[in-house]
Amino acid sequence: MKRIPMVILAAILLLTPSCDFMKSINPFGKKKAREAEALRRQQEAFRVADSIRVANEKQAEAERQRQAELALAEQQRELEYSRFHVIVGSFLTPSYADAWLEHIRSFGYDAMIVPMNGGRWSLVSAKSFATIREAWNALPGIQDNINGEAWVYSRE
Repeated sequence: MKRIPMVILAAILLLTPSCDFMKSINPFGKKKAREAEALRRQQEAFRVADSIRVANEKQAEAERQRQAELALAEQQRELEYSRFHVIVGSFLTPSYADAWLEHIRSFGYDAMIVPMNGGRWSLVSAKSFATIREAWNALPGIQDNINGEAWVYSRE
């Protein structure tokens, strides 16, 4: 009688070829394995989506920097080609010059800050011109609209 359970146990052990077989027929482990696989896939999807988002943010930041550099280069080019400016304000403090620049731009002028040659002053130019005649012709209109003390500045 003691031999029958031993024979049955030996038969079971001989008929199961490996631990993988036992894992595959285990009804309790299948659900956890499926849940773990689903969680792993979800985490991988989040990781991929986050990588794409970070790459897009980096690309957008690089584009903003490129646009800012282009705008600065365009302003420098304007300064090089425009010799005469109608100045509506001159400031020692750069923050005051920036605030006045925005105020002048709110009037619709293509204003810019022009550094004074050899000085510490920041000049706020309402508009720049290629010739002195154009600058003198525009001066009365700017004096009437913005500042009665506006003057023409010639860059050297």
